[in-house]
Amino acid sequence: MSFAAERELFEREVDAHYAQYPTDLSEVERALHAFCAEHRELTPYQQKAHGYGVLAARCPITVFRHFPFYFEFDTGRPRTSLGEGGIDQWFKSEPFGAQLTADACAWWQFSGESGLCHAWPVLDDNHHSIGNDNVFRGGLHGLIRQAEARMETANDEERDFLLSAIAGLRAQIAVAGRFADQAERLLKDEEDPVIQQRLQRIAESARRCPAEPPSTFFEALNTLLFMREVTQGLEGNGNSVLGHLDRILWPYYQRDLAAGRLTRMEAKDLLCFAMALFDTRFGMREKRNHCGTNTTVVIGGCDATGAPIFNEITRMIAEYYLEHSYVDPKLNARVSAEHPREYLELLAKLTAAGCNSLAIFNDDVIIPANAKMGKAVEDCRLYVGGGCQENLLENTEINSRATIYLNLGQVLLMGFFPERWATFTEREGIKVATFDGCATFDECYDAFLRNLLMVHDAHVDQRNRTEREGVRFNPCALHSATISDCIENAKDMMAGGARYSAGSVALTGIGTVVDSLYAIREMVYVERAVTISDFAAMLERNFAGDEAFRARLLRLPKFGQEDPAIYDFSGKVFADVARVTSGKPNTRGGRYEASLFSFRSFTSQGNCTGATPDGRPAGEFLSPGMSPSPLALGGECSIGQVLNGLAPVDLTDYPVVAVLDLKLPASPSGYPPEVVTPVIKRFIDCGGSVMQINVVDPAALLDAKAHPEQYPDLIVRISGYSAYFTTLPDFVQDEVIARSLATV
Repeated sequence: MSFAAERELFEREVDAHYAQYPTDLSEVERALHAFCAEHRELTPYQQKAHGYGVLAARCPITVFRHFPFYFEFDTGRPRTSLGEGGIDQWFKSEPFGAQLTADACAWWQFSGESGLCHAWPVLDDNHHSIGNDNVFRGGLHGLIRQAEARMETANDEERDFLLSAIAGLRAQIAVAGRFADQAERLLKDEEDPVIQQRLQRIAESARRCPAEPPSTFFEALNTLLFMREVTQGLEGNGNSVLGHLDRILWPYYQRDLAAGRLTRMEAKDLLCFAMALFDTRFGMREKRNHCGTNTTVVIGGCDATGAPIFNEITRMIAEYYLEHSYVDPKLNARVSAEHPREYLELLAKLTAAGCNSLAIFNDDVIIPANAKMGKAVEDCRLYVGGGCQENLLENTEINSRATIYLNLGQVLLMGFFPERWATFTEREGIKVATFDGCATFDECYDAFLRNLLMVHDAHVDQRNRTEREGVRFNPCALHSATISDCIENAKDMMAGGARYSAGSVALTGIGTVVDSLYAIREMVYVERAVTISDFAAMLERNFAGDEAFRARLLRLPKFGQEDPAIYDFSGKVFADVARVTSGKPNTRGGRYEASLFSFRSFTSQGNCTGATPDGRPAGEFLSPGMSPSPLALGGECSIGQVLNGLAPVDLTDYPVVAVLDLKLPASPSGYPPEVVTPVIKRFIDCGGSVMQINVVDPAALLDAKAHPEQYPDLIVRISGYSAYFTTLPDFVQDEVIARSLATV
């Protein structure tokens, strides 16, 4: 039976199942905590190893009649949760973890309340990826054999980690066995021959995979799904990446097709089922859930040798998004100058059709950017977008990409109003460099960079204080076993066992800051229209009574506009900000890398940020990602100008991500590929990093807000995620509408 024919039955069955969530597993959680209380002599690895076995045996599993894969593994989380709330988080709520979290929250409180920063308190326990190629190479039994061989030369601490990893891998195999048992039980009473065949395949495959390497397209796709979901269910970490599908699945598809085991339609149906699960499972059409499932799939790009990827799997995935009105998974499409025009036209077709779940990644920038950080180019070629657009290297990297959001606008204002942040700066021993008394713009600019360095490093120091306790907070031997070098090093990924262990602070509002610094230079030091003290006074009163001067500020060139003066200035600011926020060591043997990823912080942090020298009033949005500010977009600023504005900016300085937001007005007749393809091509040629394009009609958005029942399938891109517009809260809908009215 095809996906199209069975879609309604699938959605109804899955929706009915998840409507009963959350499952009460409090008794299981109490048993886990009781065990640890009774065995305080055990190490965290030994306690976690016990937990793997308990969860594998006692968490409910479900095999659906109208879903072809073995799934679900229920850890008691709410339906709309991205991982929080289930008993998979049990170890983090042990006394040490609970106290660590409480202490960290107290440190971050002022930063959050002042709008200076928003952060997860302890560490990044999301935005990760399974080492899929390592799993596919030898199956979980192969990883167990590697760990057992490594134990021959291990010391006691290393053996502790390795034994925990083996326990976790065996627990996963046990979960697969439970799925096989369940399918066989259901098979006894099943009368539908199509469902019988499906259950038989589940039973046979679950006995083999992921214990052994997949041998068919079905087993490969199911292994990707199983490893992502069950690993995070046993581990308590979030794995945001489903996988680089057209790279990983292509050889299995070719073999099955040649052997007559699979048709193109059957392969496409399996892909549709796998991806449609996320919208239905998380209730994405319900108003209570609008933040996405944090799941990404990756297409395009290249393999480890650098050979471009564009094949029939790529086309099938694109067809899924063109044919079905689903939000998730988010589609991250890697592009390069080496890709055929047909691939760019396919992405253009998706964009023009209003597939606002799409983000485009430029291999020609992101691969060299990561290689500049000392990573092997073969590993860099296998990057994926984890969570939203923040990239990581599949198989080899554990990072901290999107858990500290630093407000560059507030750091700039610190030079004007140091007293606003005295609680924070005095606590951290920061001597703020003020703008008052700066005789030249260079002195003023250097003061901003010094403040940025000190504030950035203070936040990193706090993250390092908690992150170094990662193994005590939540040892992850199971997940680590799939990541390159963790078994060889006999060390947890949370302790630096992975080949690469980067971190980053996501910087919010760089476009606003570029424009503000330029305004300070022009108004105070070039035209000498005001003193720096006068400027501070106008900002303090939010330009009240200074409307004429604010009008002059708005007329100044802005980043993203066609003006040679702002070009070179922008390039310098971007380079210096990257230099200042790169290189700080983390606790896992890696270093912090520059990032221009703001999720939705450009709105929330903008709400608490005072007036800025670019003419932006207090409380207005900051610029998102690496994009121009709303002030620039409201002026003479076309898509071509924005892309041309990238020319002086070297985005290989930002290996994590630098997201550019663009908007195309919706067209009643749609856009032919030849209209959008040049935009994608120009983005590559201009050295962009990541681009997301919203195709929206402001009139339709306004009407959808008034008559939501008429727009059930209207999808919009928010920041790093997409959503059905009618499910969004009023304030988010208003923000999307406001952005849609801007020029770009």
